[in-house]
Amino acid sequence: MPTEPTINNALISLSRSFLQYVAESWPWVDVDAQQVEDQLQVLAARQRQDVGDIVQLLTDRDWFIDFGTYPTEYTDLHFISLASMFDWLLNGQSQIADRLAETLASLKEAGDATASELLETVALRQNDLTSAIKELQQELAGSAA
Repeated sequence: MPTEPTINNALISLSRSFLQYVAESWPWVDVDAQQVEDQLQVLAARQRQDVGDIVQLLTDRDWFIDFGTYPTEYTDLHFISLASMFDWLLNGQSQIADRLAETLASLKEAGDATASELLETVALRQNDLTSAIKELQQELAGSAA
Protein backbone atom coordinates (compact mmCIF):
# COMPACT_ATOMS: atom_id res chain seq x y z
CA MET A 1 0.00 0.00 0.00
CA PRO A 2 1.49 3.37 -0.96
CA THR A 3 2.28 5.74 1.89
CA GLU A 4 2.26 8.92 -0.18
CA PRO A 5 -1.43 9.76 0.43
CA THR A 6 -0.80 9.58 4.18
CA ILE A 7 2.29 11.75 3.86
CA ASN A 8 0.35 14.25 1.74
CA ASN A 9 -2.36 14.49 4.41
CA ALA A 10 0.31 15.41 6.95
CA LEU A 11 1.60 18.00 4.49
CA ILE A 12 -1.86 19.55 4.25
CA SER A 13 -2.04 19.81 8.05
CA LEU A 14 1.18 21.83 8.04
CA SER A 15 0.68 23.90 4.90
CA ARG A 16 -2.86 24.92 5.84
CA SER A 17 -2.34 25.33 9.58
CA PHE A 18 -3.71 28.25 11.53
CA LEU A 19 -0.15 29.53 11.90
CA GLN A 20 0.20 29.69 8.12
CA TYR A 21 -3.18 31.41 7.82
CA VAL A 22 -2.19 34.00 10.41
CA ALA A 23 1.13 34.59 8.65
CA GLU A 24 -0.73 35.34 5.42
CA SER A 25 -3.49 37.46 6.93
CA TRP A 26 -1.99 39.01 10.04
CA PRO A 27 -4.57 40.78 12.21
CA TRP A 28 -4.19 44.45 12.92
CA VAL A 29 -2.40 45.13 16.19
CA ASP A 30 -0.96 48.24 17.76
CA VAL A 31 2.71 49.12 17.40
CA ASP A 32 3.56 47.55 20.77
CA ALA A 33 2.58 44.12 19.45
CA GLN A 34 4.62 44.40 16.25
CA GLN A 35 7.36 42.23 17.74
CA VAL A 36 4.78 39.45 18.26
CA GLU A 37 3.99 39.50 14.56
CA ASP A 38 7.68 39.43 13.70
CA GLN A 39 8.28 36.43 15.94
CA LEU A 40 5.24 34.55 14.63
CA GLN A 41 6.39 35.20 11.07
CA VAL A 42 9.69 33.52 11.94
CA LEU A 43 7.82 30.54 13.41
CA ALA A 44 5.62 30.32 10.31
CA ALA A 45 8.75 30.33 8.14
CA ARG A 46 10.13 27.44 10.20
CA GLN A 47 6.90 25.53 9.61
CA ARG A 48 7.13 26.26 5.87
CA GLN A 49 10.60 24.70 5.90
CA ASP A 50 9.02 21.48 7.17
CA VAL A 51 6.42 21.76 4.40
CA GLY A 52 9.26 22.12 1.91
CA ASP A 53 11.01 19.02 3.25
CA ILE A 54 7.85 16.95 2.87
CA VAL A 55 7.21 18.39 -0.60
CA GLN A 56 10.73 17.35 -1.60
CA LEU A 57 10.11 13.78 -0.42
CA LEU A 58 6.84 13.57 -2.36
CA THR A 59 8.42 15.17 -5.44
CA ASP A 60 11.27 12.66 -5.33
CA ARG A 61 8.61 9.94 -5.37
CA ASP A 62 6.81 11.56 -8.36
CA TRP A 63 3.71 12.13 -6.25
CA PHE A 64 1.15 14.77 -7.26
CA ILE A 65 1.12 17.17 -4.32
CA ASP A 66 -2.15 18.47 -2.91
CA PHE A 67 -1.67 21.46 -0.61
CA GLY A 68 -5.33 21.50 0.43
CA THR A 69 -7.28 24.59 1.40
CA TYR A 70 -7.62 26.55 4.60
CA PRO A 71 -10.59 25.57 6.77
CA THR A 72 -13.47 27.99 6.21
CA GLU A 73 -13.81 28.70 9.96
CA TYR A 74 -10.53 30.62 9.76
CA THR A 75 -12.25 33.36 7.77
CA ASP A 76 -14.41 34.15 10.82
CA LEU A 77 -11.33 34.95 12.88
CA HIS A 78 -10.08 38.16 11.31
CA PHE A 79 -11.16 40.26 14.26
CA ILE A 80 -10.08 38.15 17.22
CA SER A 81 -7.82 39.49 19.90
CA LEU A 82 -4.15 38.69 19.89
CA ALA A 83 -4.57 36.69 23.11
CA SER A 84 -7.40 34.61 21.59
CA MET A 85 -5.31 34.00 18.51
CA PHE A 86 -2.78 32.09 20.61
CA ASP A 87 -5.46 29.65 21.77
CA TRP A 88 -6.21 28.91 18.11
CA LEU A 89 -2.52 28.62 17.28
CA LEU A 90 -1.92 26.12 20.07
CA ASN A 91 -5.04 24.14 19.15
CA GLY A 92 -3.79 24.01 15.57
CA GLN A 93 -0.37 22.80 16.70
CA SER A 94 -2.05 20.12 18.80
CA GLN A 95 -3.94 18.90 15.73
CA ILE A 96 -0.68 18.85 13.76
CA ALA A 97 0.99 16.80 16.51
CA ASP A 98 -1.88 14.31 16.42
CA ARG A 99 -1.76 14.07 12.61
CA LEU A 100 2.00 13.56 12.63
CA ALA A 101 1.72 10.84 15.29
CA GLU A 102 -0.92 9.02 13.22
CA THR A 103 1.18 9.42 10.08
CA LEU A 104 4.30 8.11 11.79
CA ALA A 105 2.46 5.04 13.09
CA SER A 106 1.15 4.34 9.61
CA LEU A 107 4.55 4.83 7.98
CA LYS A 108 6.27 2.55 10.46
CA GLU A 109 3.62 -0.11 9.99
CA ALA A 110 4.13 0.12 6.22
CA GLY A 111 7.92 -0.07 6.63
CA ASP A 112 8.60 3.29 4.98
CA ALA A 113 11.83 4.09 6.82
CA THR A 114 12.77 7.15 4.74
CA ALA A 115 9.44 8.88 5.29
CA SER A 116 9.34 7.80 8.94
CA GLU A 117 12.71 9.38 9.59
CA LEU A 118 11.66 12.65 7.94
CA LEU A 119 8.32 12.81 9.73
CA GLU A 120 9.97 12.09 13.09
CA THR A 121 12.25 15.06 12.49
CA VAL A 122 9.30 17.22 11.43
CA ALA A 123 7.36 16.17 14.53
CA LEU A 124 10.26 17.18 16.78
CA ARG A 125 10.58 20.55 15.07
CA GLN A 126 6.83 21.12 15.34
CA ASN A 127 6.98 20.33 19.07
CA ASP A 128 9.74 22.95 19.38
CA LEU A 129 7.57 25.37 17.43
CA THR A 130 4.67 24.73 19.80
CA SER A 131 6.93 25.47 22.77
CA ALA A 132 8.02 28.71 21.11
CA ILE A 133 4.38 29.73 20.60
CA LYS A 134 3.66 29.03 24.28
CA GLU A 135 6.65 31.14 25.32
CA LEU A 136 5.48 33.98 23.09
CA GLN A 137 2.00 33.71 24.56
CA GLN A 138 3.43 33.94 28.09
CA GLU A 139 5.60 36.87 27.07
CA LEU A 140 2.57 38.67 25.66
CA ALA A 141 0.55 37.94 28.82
CA GLY A 142 3.41 39.27 30.96
CA SER A 143 3.69 42.49 29.00
CA ALA A 144 -0.07 43.06 29.22
CA ALA A 145 -0.05 42.78 33.00
